[in-house]
Amino acid sequence: MRESQPDGRHRIVRALGTAAIATCLCATALTAQIRGRPAARAPDAGWWLSGGAAAVILNDISDGATRSTWKFGSDPLWQMRGTLEKALDEATTIGISAGYGMIDLSLSPLTYTAAKPPTSPVAPASCATGCDAQTQLWTLMGQFRSGGSSGFHTLFEAAGGVTGFRDMRVRADSAGVAGVPLGPTKGQYDLSGTLGAGFAYGLSGNLHIALVQEFGMGWHAATDLPEGVGRTWRARTTRASLRLGFGAHR
Repeated sequence: MRESQPDGRHRIVRALGTAAIATCLCATALTAQIRGRPAARAPDAGWWLSGGAAAVILNDISDGATRSTWKFGSDPLWQMRGTLEKALDEATTIGISAGYGMIDLSLSPLTYTAAKPPTSPVAPASCATGCDAQTQLWTLMGQFRSGGSSGFHTLFEAAGGVTGFRDMRVRADSAGVAGVPLGPTKGQYDLSGTLGAGFAYGLSGNLHIALVQEFGMGWHAATDLPEGVGRTWRARTTRASLRLGFGAHR
């Protein structure tokens, strides 16, 4: 009678085998579901808009068109500046920047030699020995920016484009000749670039304040410069700005 009854150990083995097969089937089905699930989509990049003020210190620029050296002094020259940037990821943007300011300067005559006389038009008589002037300072550059995205963070910026000096005129407080134009009527545009670093603080996910110190270099026109006079100039700028993010952020 005992031999006709199934062995208890055989029943246990069959139960364990059935459980193992069921476990494998469930795991296979679950794995298939996970592999078939579409990958989560990264958040849309969005845009950033910024606006603020810049304090610019320019060194002297030698200019053949006005036969003079432009002297900007050691006081900051104020410029309004704004950017429009496309976010590549949460910490990196690429875009354009534009700046404008009306600045004061003084003109000091360049010294020419008989071997290389100037060909540019003669400056107004009042500027023969120097005069005070004003000009519009424009900048238009492509910009790359990298830094943190929340809280207090550091940042790095690099930009390249043009710096323009437009509508240069004798300053109004110069006796008797206020408003007389100086140099080309279309203005002068120099190839220029900057590198900068600074700090920013995120007031919220899409509202930041930033402070940047940048150093720049430009290349002025070499036309009509006396022999041995350089055409490069340098600038040091401190900028403060408010940055606003907008666009899709899912």
